[in-house]
Amino acid sequence: MKIAVTGGSGFVGNHLVEKLVSEGHEIKVFVRKTSNNKLLEKLDVELVYGDLLDKKSIESLVKDVDVVYHLAAKVYAGSRDEFWNVNLKGTENMLGACLNTALNRFVHVSTVGVTGSIETPPGDESNPYNATSPYDQSKRESEKIALQYHREHEMPVTIVRAPMLYGPRYMGLEKFYEAIQSGSYRLIGSMTNFMHPCYIENFLQGLTLAGEQRKAIGEVYIIADEKPITWVEYVSMTAEALGVNPPNKHVSKSMMKFIASLSEFKSWMFGGEPIVRRGWIDELTKNFAYDITKARKDLGYSPEFSTKEGVTKTIDWYRKNSLLK
Repeated sequence: MKIAVTGGSGFVGNHLVEKLVSEGHEIKVFVRKTSNNKLLEKLDVELVYGDLLDKKSIESLVKDVDVVYHLAAKVYAGSRDEFWNVNLKGTENMLGACLNTALNRFVHVSTVGVTGSIETPPGDESNPYNATSPYDQSKRESEKIALQYHREHEMPVTIVRAPMLYGPRYMGLEKFYEAIQSGSYRLIGSMTNFMHPCYIENFLQGLTLAGEQRKAIGEVYIIADEKPITWVEYVSMTAEALGVNPPNKHVSKSMMKFIASLSEFKSWMFGGEPIVRRGWIDELTKNFAYDITKARKDLGYSPEFSTKEGVTKTIDWYRKNSLLK
């Protein structure tokens, strides 16, 4: 098949493009010239340079393709307008460019954050929208517009919601691992709340199944590891893989919120990224746990790696690349 991928220079995008190339597909990857495209340049793919707000470049990307995987998004720090422009307007531009094509599937990658924390876990795809951060709110609206295109234009849309993703080449865990390894990590409260990560290989399985199964058209799926675990279990699992004792020192949620407020204020005054944000404290102390029965039933999704295996493989990669002592 001929497949277009946006966000190919990102963590998930790199892995997805590698997988699709290995399966023999013809791949077009939508990237910006300012992105780190070194890995993609080594693969047998066509790089299409452009921007989600540039309709002409998008039209060039989706011309004559069978499947679109739309991963590109503004994820980290930014203004509300930046999140809306990239995540909502960019998605709408992608959908509009696909209207007059013979597309078989448009897979839109979203986030479990659109439904917020789950008061009575596990949650599932039927939970109502309850997004709180600008990022999650922009992804909520992009989901709505994608489903609207399905209803009004019969666009073959499938939405995949991602939880906390991890795996080799993900660079957001270095400080977390270092803190546990050095013994400086502090548990926030009891951390007996649930979290539900997803190892990259498991996510790729669910993502590609969503692009293949006809039953998935017009549907939303959560793709995650086999089962949720508590944060304290996840931290202990990480410590075991690192070969150190699990952290046993605690700090209160209120104290961490205060520290985060100071960090955000310092960032506002002097620039740069805050070390910790108040929103992150909520994510670490509330429940984000899901039932993946729908993906199992409709897609045939079956996570190949347990969370413990995924954590071990990720830490092994960090070590092999000299990112950990």
